[in-house]
This record gives sequence, C-alpha cells and structure tokens, in this order.
Amino acid sequence: MLRTLSSKLLDAIETAKNSSARKFIQSVELTINVKDVDLTKPENRFTETIELPHGLGKKRRKICVIASGDVALRAERVPLVDKVLGKEDLEALVGNKRMAKKLARSYDYFLVDPSMMSIAAKALGAALGAKGKAPVPIPPGTELEKFIEKYSKSVTLRLRKGPTLGCIIGTEDMDSKALAENAEAVISRIVEKLEKRFKNVASIYIKKTMGKPVKVEIEEK
Repeated sequence: MLRTLSSKLLDAIETAKNSSARKFIQSVELTINVKDVDLTKPENRFTETIELPHGLGKKRRKICVIASGDVALRAERVPLVDKVLGKEDLEALVGNKRMAKKLARSYDYFLVDPSMMSIAAKALGAALGAKGKAPVPIPPGTELEKFIEKYSKSVTLRLRKGPTLGCIIGTEDMDSKALAENAEAVISRIVEKLEKRFKNVASIYIKKTMGKPVKVEIEEK
C-alpha cells in the first residue's frame, strides 16, 4: 500500500507547495483521519513519537535537557540543545505554576537524566501533562548527541479523544521527495498501530500552514 501511496503523496505535496505563497517559510502539515476505531477503549488510544528520516528543516524541534554534572556539561556543548536545566533551576520552579507552564510551552521535548526524573516530575509534571508532553529519560550510557539529534527530528502524534492525528513533516523549502518520505515514515508507524491497518484510515491530507488541505488519494482495500 505504501508503494502505491508514495506517488500520491508526492503529487499532493507538490500541489500544496504551489499554493498560498507567503513572505515566510511555511510548514508542511500531514493529517490522518481514522475510522472504525473505538476510542472509548484504552487499547485503541496511543501516543507515538516518530523520528523523521529527513528532519524538519527550519522547524526542528526545540530541546530542553534536564541534567546535572557531566551530562549537563556535555549537553551544553551540543548545538541542538536550546536549554539546559539543573537541580537548582527545577527547585526554583516547584510551586511556580506560571513559569512551569511557560517552559512547557517553550520546548518540544524534555530529555531528562534519570537521576533528575523525580524532581523534574515535581517541578514540571503537571505543566507538561497539560500540554500532552512527558519527560523523556536519557538512557544510561547513551551517545548523548545522537539521542538529542533523534528528538530534534521527531514528531509526536496522539490518538486520544478524536479520530484525527496531525503533525508537521517539514517546511515548504524542503525537497518534495524528502517531505514525501517523512510523511511515509509517519503514516507507516501510525498504520502499524491500527487494528485493521489501512482499512482504519479514512483519509489523508497535506497542507501548508496557510494553505488549503490537499487530499491524498488512497485506494480502498
């Protein structure tokens, strides 16, 4: 099915890119609508984080690392890290709901040294939960720069209350084939999570930030 979908995605991306010109670089967005999925059943609901093979162009994810000691020092040297928070920073956030909410809005992923997970949850847990985010533990012994790079190229989709999932797959100045391959990576992972695979997919759309949705023609199976 994905092989058939590839050319259809490419066509839809080209159509979307050629519409609604603006004076700024727009995101390219993917929407997947599902059908015949009972979302009252917990087993049908999911959150999936997906690394895009070609990244997000100018829309790379904003990364906050929560760590101390050597991990914090190494994180500060990684160009993809936007913010490093230590123990004292988190202690200052405990009880400061306004600042916690601001931080939760400001970064896409919070990568946390396991030794800091408890205080991170205390300081930011409620604010992150309200945004549908969660602290991501940094695996012990992991190659930190590669782990951070993975999340800078990732998107998170949630199937919870309604039958629609969506994310950006890059920016309009990216190569159309790269955007199509990013879309395929997302669709493939989401379809794997659906009980009836593509039979649970009602429709797929591509659009730019300010553009009209372009329907991706998918074959009924």
